[in-house]
Amino acid sequence: MKDIYELLNDIDLDISEFEDVKVSQEEREEVKKELKKRMKRRKPSVWKKTMTAASIAIGVSAASLFGLSFTTFAEEIPVIGGIFKLFNDSGLYEEYDANANKFNLVKEDQGIKVTINEAVFDGRVLYVTYEIESDKDLGPSPEIIGVPKINFSHTFFGGFKKEVKKTDENKYVGMTTGELNLQGKGLEKGNFGFEIEAITPDRESGSEITGTWNFEFDLEAIKNHEQVVELKSERDGVTFSLERITYTPMSFIINYDTSFTEEVDGKWDFEFVDIKEVRDNLGNVYLDSSVKGDSNRILYHSITVKKLDPDASSLIITPIAELSMADGRDEYGIYRHKNSKAPIEIFELEPIIVEIEK
Repeated sequence: MKDIYELLNDIDLDISEFEDVKVSQEEREEVKKELKKRMKRRKPSVWKKTMTAASIAIGVSAASLFGLSFTTFAEEIPVIGGIFKLFNDSGLYEEYDANANKFNLVKEDQGIKVTINEAVFDGRVLYVTYEIESDKDLGPSPEIIGVPKINFSHTFFGGFKKEVKKTDENKYVGMTTGELNLQGKGLEKGNFGFEIEAITPDRESGSEITGTWNFEFDLEAIKNHEQVVELKSERDGVTFSLERITYTPMSFIINYDTSFTEEVDGKWDFEFVDIKEVRDNLGNVYLDSSVKGDSNRILYHSITVKKLDPDASSLIITPIAELSMADGRDEYGIYRHKNSKAPIEIFELEPIIVEIEK
């Protein structure tokens, strides 16, 4: 698959038609701004992404390029598109690329080049995207052995999600998400490390390519507002405690806790409380059985959903509890089969209504 520069090189142009003139920094920034505006007007499908981005760049009018030499165009135009959009099947990451910090951190070892592309930190969750180029095929979806960490801090990441997709021959993109194990207010900034120790091309064979792909970068938390809620919903010995909601330009994060009475603990083998539904007073649904893919769950007591409607004034959050019995016990402890006939009880708790702080 050709990149943007290869596509531009294929165009038959008479360079004598263009005049090479000097331009100011302000004019260059104006061209960048115009390109970004044009790119946001279309939402291409994933498989057409590279070609469409190239078409947008090629289609910029002569008026937009007035005062730029062709060499300056190639050097000044930033990377078109973002990896976040390649993982946006659910719609959750629609706004992430626009709010991401752009990096170009490259490490190469064992014939594999890893490039840190973008990162977003919302005070609690870190999102990192990267590109992988290899001198050999790494299979359809290689596994990254290694996770981010936060340096010089007593805080650590408590949960991770990783996904890698193949985009072309020996080329891949990936996204790793880590959630800090935090109580109370989120962090304002951090020094992060991302150390990849190995890449596994074939998960079934267990073969690993060990190497050193270590990165370090500083990030400030994206502008956010944390609303302390501290509201509870209780039913039949189960308590759902909604602690706080964090609003960012691209999403909002719900943090909660759960507890059970001794009677419930003594009766059931497994106790689980989740959020069944999140909607606002305008009727927008952010999470339910039909749109649950729009959420990002890492740790048990945190959920991130897509951007809040700016006109919404309240949120309605409905918890659901699942209490069940085990089917048996093995060397790993008690277990329950997926289609178990053992006793189970599922019920909703009273919805919690939150008045949104503006």
